[in-house]
Amino acid sequence: MADVSGPAAIWAALDRARETGGYPYFRRITGQPAPGEISVEGLRAINAASGDYLGLAADPRVREAAAGAARELGASCSGSPVVIGTWSVHAELAEELADFLHRPAVLLATTGFQANLTLACLFSEDRAVIADRHIHASLVDALRLGAAKNRRFRHNTPRHLARLLEEASGQGLSPVVLTEGAFSLGGELAVLPEIADLTGRHKGMLIVDGAHDIGILGPSGRGVGEHFGCEQDIDVLSGTFSKAFGAGGGYIAGSTELVEHCRLVGRATMYSASMPPPTAAAALTALRIIRDEPERRAVLARLADRLHDGLAELGYARPHWASPIVTLPVGGADRCLHTWLAMLESGVFAAPFLPPAAPPGQYLLRLSVTAAHTEAHIDHILEVVGQLVPTVDTTGVAAAPIPCPA
Repeated sequence: MADVSGPAAIWAALDRARETGGYPYFRRITGQPAPGEISVEGLRAINAASGDYLGLAADPRVREAAAGAARELGASCSGSPVVIGTWSVHAELAEELADFLHRPAVLLATTGFQANLTLACLFSEDRAVIADRHIHASLVDALRLGAAKNRRFRHNTPRHLARLLEEASGQGLSPVVLTEGAFSLGGELAVLPEIADLTGRHKGMLIVDGAHDIGILGPSGRGVGEHFGCEQDIDVLSGTFSKAFGAGGGYIAGSTELVEHCRLVGRATMYSASMPPPTAAAALTALRIIRDEPERRAVLARLADRLHDGLAELGYARPHWASPIVTLPVGGADRCLHTWLAMLESGVFAAPFLPPAAPPGQYLLRLSVTAAHTEAHIDHILEVVGQLVPTVDTTGVAAAPIPCPA
């Protein structure tokens, strides 16, 4: 039987979509006609593909901070942080972020992907890195760059993690457990209390990528650790300023010794130019807004609840946590791409995920809620989903993990 989900079939589906004007990638965004909306090559749509969860990217204060830094400091540091790329704005951002996250020190990176690649310097030969199977691609690449033995545990399955931790300890290797706080594809939370407990029992290091939860979860916005009350069990936090902060760049937060090690040994950061000053200034201003305006998280939570309530009425499973990320399974590749285009033409810009970005055999449309949306936006998204996305399989909604092969 022909492989209907392999790379060749997916490329063929993308070619067909290109011929009919439905190719979804690298579409030109030509404007932002209103908060929570974008113009996509002349089509006005609700922006349901953005990770700007708190709506800070277009906040006038964030914009002015970036513009002011550009006027005063220029567009680039033109060098790595080791030599000429650590400016006052970087130091201020690192210090305030460390204070916000209750961590001794912070390393800044030009992108979140780069921050995660920098973690490779922690994966030495005497360690075994045991990572959730749904981690970000940047973390997968960090594993490939490191020298540690790598194992993957079944998504959010502590029992499997426990077995792999026992194996690592039996081999005399120091374990490192790697997971995300909120997973980027399905929006579900890591079962962090159980993962932290197991890691502690085996005297391991726990690294959590907080890209999709820091800024939006927890009473103060410090992410999944604060949400579950186990922040003290996380040894290293990595993250990005491109999501809830509405800016750019990434970071690693941890002990002073660990961060200094990453600064001086982490090649991905050490040999790259620093965050541009306008980007650092924007992130710093966004951090202060996140710290001082918790009502933004409340708005996001209310809108996410509205979306999940509406999806439940359409027959989708209601998650335990109303994540701002919702992933809907949509048939095969051609059907997924056709539905994506139909949604755009109906005024909703979603994010399509095909293998390898999605697990093999899964074709998904991801919707993201932001605090820039209105209730009318959410209601229109629900109307379009009800019209165009048949409720065939509800297990792909954020309530249940999306299956991933061994």
